[in-house]
Formats: sequence, structure tokens, C-alpha cells
Amino acid sequence: MKQYKFMGSSDKGVFEWLMQRISGVILILVIFIHFFSMIKSGEWGLQKIVLGPLFAFGIFHTLNGFKMITDDYVSSPIWRAIILAIYWIVGITLAILALSVVSSL
Repeated sequence: MKQYKFMGSSDKGVFEWLMQRISGVILILVIFIHFFSMIKSGEWGLQKIVLGPLFAFGIFHTLNGFKMITDDYVSSPIWRAIILAIYWIVGITLAILALSVVSSL
């Protein structure tokens, strides 16, 4: 088994870590607002307002989490760049699909 070589610590990734926590809290709040607004009124107007941030923060939170996992476990810079490019393509595609869903309501 290959020995792990400690490379030291750095401040790299602190902003991403903080944004992951902030987007997680916002997601929880938006999901609760969405859930209770649908129980109380079931009106589509409020759902349009809530779905935009839900999709935006949901896509950001998911892809930022995938980026953190990639940064932790993929050591090759070439593979990391390829995987991150795939994340960007998936993120932009999901954002376009989310916008089309919200605008069609």
C-alpha cells in the first residue's frame, strides 16, 4: 500500500466550504417555505417565486459539493480539469432546464 505524504495545509477551498454551508442553510429555508406554502394555499404564484431560488441554490449546492469531492480525491490536474468541465456543462444545462420549467408555470 502506498504511503500518504502530508502536503501541509492551506487556505485553498475556504470560500467554497463557506458557500456550501450558506447554500445548504438557504436550501433548507426555501424548501420549508415551499412545503408550507403548498400545504396552506397551493397557489402557483408563490410556487414560481420559490422554485427559482430552489433550483438555483440546489444546482449550486450540488455542483459545489461535487467539485469539493473532485478536489479531494482526484490528484491528476488533467482529470480534474476534465471532470470540472463536465460539471460546468451539466450545471449550465440544468440551469437552462430549470429556467424553462419556472418560466412555463
